[in-house]
Amino acid sequence: MSIFGKYLEVSIFGASHENYIGLTIHNYPPGIKLSLERIKQKLALRRGLVQLTSKRFETDEFEIISGFFNDHTTGAPLTILIKNSDVRSLDYERIKGIARPSHADYTYHLKYKGFNDYRGGGTSSGRLTVALVVLGAICEEILKKKNIFITSRIKQIKDLIDTDHNLNLKNFHNSEFPVADENIKIKMLELIKKTKEEGNSLGAIVETFIENIPSGLGEPFFDSFESILAHLIFSIPGVKGLEFGSGFDFVNLLGSEANDLMEYKEGKINYLANHNGGINGGITNGNLVNFKTVFKPTSSIGVKQNTINFLENTNELIEINGRHDAIIAVKGLHVVNAITAYAVLELLLGANLWKD
Repeated sequence: MSIFGKYLEVSIFGASHENYIGLTIHNYPPGIKLSLERIKQKLALRRGLVQLTSKRFETDEFEIISGFFNDHTTGAPLTILIKNSDVRSLDYERIKGIARPSHADYTYHLKYKGFNDYRGGGTSSGRLTVALVVLGAICEEILKKKNIFITSRIKQIKDLIDTDHNLNLKNFHNSEFPVADENIKIKMLELIKKTKEEGNSLGAIVETFIENIPSGLGEPFFDSFESILAHLIFSIPGVKGLEFGSGFDFVNLLGSEANDLMEYKEGKINYLANHNGGINGGITNGNLVNFKTVFKPTSSIGVKQNTINFLENTNELIEINGRHDAIIAVKGLHVVNAITAYAVLELLLGANLWKD
């Protein structure tokens, strides 16, 4: 389904090569001043590093057509349209019926009985994440009033791992390619460039932090903080894994090493570690929330691969020469930030903690 949320209900619509994509947000509080510049800034961050990613260039022009008057929200449904302008649908007519390896071409053909829009991946395209970035920017208008900040970095590409030493999260804010270690950053960019020139692609791990989030968010059993966030994160195309805190590394730890010890310090609770990523029993505990998302390598690559034509029932050899990202995680990082902002606001509204 393309609808999510109990308190802040959101629906997205459109497809990669249709005239527009967009979203409608129900129950967004009235009287919130929206910064159109913030939305533009977030969209620009998602488009970043175009020289190393896709040659498809969209200006992401948008229009708020309902729920917005005199720079403020009205309480009515907010509907935003984003224009698709740089499309080349003929590229996809040539490969109609050919299953691009690890794409959704075949599964969507089965699901929608052949009536799906196959151009540019249709509704499975990462293009729809632009609508999620707009959603995140709108949610941040409320979160910033509560001093809640969400930021991410590129943690790892192949064997290049960013440092954990003396992290300054503010340095990641508003960066199109946030990495703490400048030397590692340079090597990552060189690797992306080299891989792009070879017609291949890369995966990556994105690490996300939520600062100043209040304790008590999450509704066990099925609406725990992790459950809501995981549901949303896995809606982002290309995401294949998620871990909170130490995640899969817990297999290497004893209980005495994995537990987050606590103490009172100057009358306030202080955590001596954060292996659980700021969440216990599905509820935020007041510590820094931390999780990692893994993006697979972009499926469209300029390397010859075996596949099938599911319309002709034949075996084929395909080499994809379209306009594709060498690494989707660079854009995906900003989508993770956006969808996380929505998840936090959804839980704040549910707990009636969104007001100043």
